[in-house]
Amino acid sequence: MTSQRNFSEEDLLAYTHGRADAELRARIEAAAEGDPALRAELAMTSALKGALGDATDGPDTRELGWRRLEAEIKRSAPANVPTTPRTAFWRVAAVVLGALVLGQGAYIATAPGDAPTYRTVSEEAEGFVLAVAFTADAQMAETQALLREIGARVVDGPSAIGLFRLAFDSAEDLAAARAALAASPLIDLVSEE
Repeated sequence: MTSQRNFSEEDLLAYTHGRADAELRARIEAAAEGDPALRAELAMTSALKGALGDATDGPDTRELGWRRLEAEIKRSAPANVPTTPRTAFWRVAAVVLGALVLGQGAYIATAPGDAPTYRTVSEEAEGFVLAVAFTADAQMAETQALLREIGARVVDGPSAIGLFRLAFDSAEDLAAARAALAASPLIDLVSEE
């Protein structure tokens, strides 16, 4: 669509949109009188301008679109929901629990001496050990009283089959405890290891 004229696309768009200066407008109109192709091109761009609804004449729509998006985000963001007493309780509980964990970790990390900071319930018992099985209905208080009475200490148990290992200080204590345990209604089985 270019003929022997010296107009760029920007010049023709400026003319169509009414932004061309007086000298450029006069040159385009003079050239269009003698050039049917130029008249057709100007008519087409004018028709496109009307069909597009002056979309390129307005402000930059990207900025308006961005502002609209920001406003929508702000509008749809949840407002500061006031905390309920239950929520406040759980927050406080979480803070207290975190402080407790930190305190326990600090205590373990700074424990004095070379001694371990924990001790297992089971221990190696050398020498005088009996294995016993308590009855299913034996009460804890009764069992503890019996063990104190015979001078026994639990060093392991219960095992996979329900046996407890009891340690004694001497062979005489072990022999006396065997007789007392065999006679007790709290004991199902007494066995020497």
